[in-house]
Amino acid sequence: MTRRFFSSVAALAMVVAILYPSPILAFSSTKSPIQQRSQQQQSHTHTFKRKSIPLSRPTTTRVVVRSTTTSNDNSIGISSDTASSSTTITTTTTTTTPSSQSFQFPSRPASHYDAVIAGGGPAGLLTAIMLTQKYGPSYKVAVCERRPTIPPSPFQSDVWNDVARFYLLGIGHRGQSALDRFGILPDFIKASVEVHGRRDWQPGQTNVEDGRTTISNKDPPSRVLARDKLVGLLHEQLVEQHIVKRNATIDLLYGYQVEPLEFGNDRSHKNDDTTTTAATPPVKVRITKCEEVVTTTTPTNDQSTIPSSSPSSLSSSSSYEASQDSQQVCNVDDYVEATTHFLVGADGASRTVARAMEAADAKRFRQLNFVQKVFARQRPFRITRFDDDNPRVYKSVPITLPSDWPRDLNYSARSRDSRITLEALPSDDKGNLCALLLMRPDDELAQPNVDPNKLRRFFDDEFPQFGMLVNDEEMTRVAQKPASRLPVFRYAGPRLCMGSRTLVLGDAAHTVKPYYGLGANTALEDVQVLSDILDECRRSENLDTAENCCPPESVIPAAVQTFSDRRSGDAQALVTISRNMDRPGKLFLVNFLIPIILDGIFHKLAPKIFGPNIFGMFQMKGIGFKQIQRKKRLDRTLQLVILGTLASGFCVAVKECISVVARFTGKSPSLVSLGIVVAAALFGVGIKKMTTTQKASVS
Repeated sequence: MTRRFFSSVAALAMVVAILYPSPILAFSSTKSPIQQRSQQQQSHTHTFKRKSIPLSRPTTTRVVVRSTTTSNDNSIGISSDTASSSTTITTTTTTTTPSSQSFQFPSRPASHYDAVIAGGGPAGLLTAIMLTQKYGPSYKVAVCERRPTIPPSPFQSDVWNDVARFYLLGIGHRGQSALDRFGILPDFIKASVEVHGRRDWQPGQTNVEDGRTTISNKDPPSRVLARDKLVGLLHEQLVEQHIVKRNATIDLLYGYQVEPLEFGNDRSHKNDDTTTTAATPPVKVRITKCEEVVTTTTPTNDQSTIPSSSPSSLSSSSSYEASQDSQQVCNVDDYVEATTHFLVGADGASRTVARAMEAADAKRFRQLNFVQKVFARQRPFRITRFDDDNPRVYKSVPITLPSDWPRDLNYSARSRDSRITLEALPSDDKGNLCALLLMRPDDELAQPNVDPNKLRRFFDDEFPQFGMLVNDEEMTRVAQKPASRLPVFRYAGPRLCMGSRTLVLGDAAHTVKPYYGLGANTALEDVQVLSDILDECRRSENLDTAENCCPPESVIPAAVQTFSDRRSGDAQALVTISRNMDRPGKLFLVNFLIPIILDGIFHKLAPKIFGPNIFGMFQMKGIGFKQIQRKKRLDRTLQLVILGTLASGFCVAVKECISVVARFTGKSPSLVSLGIVVAAALFGVGIKKMTTTQKASVS
């Protein structure tokens, strides 16, 4: 009994020694730089607890307590010996350089931030980088992302090897210019693949040699990478270059959603932090805890969803789920109310901030009488949602190119009846492509659990040049998985702000289908424009001095209004132009195909008067989408005037010719006109027969 008692006391002592280390047990009490920074930041900013989540290069200390026999205390790592009271402690320490992989994430939001960014995608993370670069490490920023999963490193090969899991982005000069502005372009180039053109197969062309290669002359060339890889790159830059190296006070709140409660329109509000009356009160937000919805499959293939926010889901790269397949649920009872001087809605399709702005403005407008509505200085903020009259869904297919195929091209093919389009972009420089099968939602191949033999037969008939590059295992996986949906066209307007301290940018302000690489590029460009406007407003207020390194209260309201004035027109124009290029049937012919042909002809004849086609305009630097839209409208007006003049002159000339022939032959003008029509019809039939005969002889 006595021996067992002393054994228990020894075990208890071990627990105390581990939980409260001291120099007596040879445990160092010196804190690492990361721990010191965490303690300083907590004392400097707020007092909530943080949780440390290592990703891939952690600084760890592993303590193993062993003895000869075990008891029920194994759950806490302690073993006891009934025959002997001695216990052995073995410590193993693995130390690496402190990096983004071992800093401490906040476990709860604070009650006040200088800036709150809703959305941890490319636009949101780049905005956080921009603000901390501009205003220094003491500028307190919160980035709230609904997904609780921490983005993996862009160079973590075990995540990105499965190329078909992730949605690819093409980043052109707009996006690359923004990344270069904030010093991220070199790492972006390392993580992306350069594309120098495309290779197309027209419907019915199934031989490899039938593909037509078009080399692009873009400057700079477009670069391709997965959207989630871009997010991981920006996350890593934010952590390593700012939070760790510069001790920036940035809270990365993964698993949290931002909802505005008050937009700070009450001018008599008192600032609780400084106990002084502010020119404009801060915005009040609710930061709500969200959890990942995990899909589980039973042996009967029935799927069920359960919420999960376990710490393992935050750092496990092997189980990382692509953002387009991720779903979250937010707990309305688990939230923190906070205030901020600057709220940026960059939460993409979620549009939590934009929807709150729309609801608040609709309520305000309903309270106005008829006369007030007519003479209102500002029209209500609203999100214009277009019906998708050309819906498409997609399934991703991994393709490995043969060694003799170029690896820096975009590959494209269409089936004979335009039923399905294949678009493939390079995922790396090793010949791995991620191909998308674009089809209508009601297509039988778009459904889940399709017979793999049907999909294989379709490839053999329509895309044999690609079908031979997809093995049976991948073909089965593609056939059985459900299709993913493309975003629909939406834009916010007629302004992009609410009050004087809230704005929306990126996909929250303008959402387009990703056919032409405009969505992500414009989102990154929004951040660059906002940065320029903040500098302009600071200079205009004569506040660019050493003692004003952080933004004065007067800068944010002016910058918010200026950004809205400058970018709201671009948001509407971007979505309108993109939608016109996606219309079905005759609308596609009128809105896209004929204008492309006319622009090509007139620009070649008079390049100083007529601009290039819409794709050429997109590649021009220093011109916004509103300017592009105005230029194309002017070009179209001039083209119609010229064509109308030529048509009128042609009709007058034909009428005069008919009159001359009628007088010369003594026949009536109507009979001569009929004869000309018949002769033209016979000539057309003859040309068609000759073309058919030539095709038959060639085949």
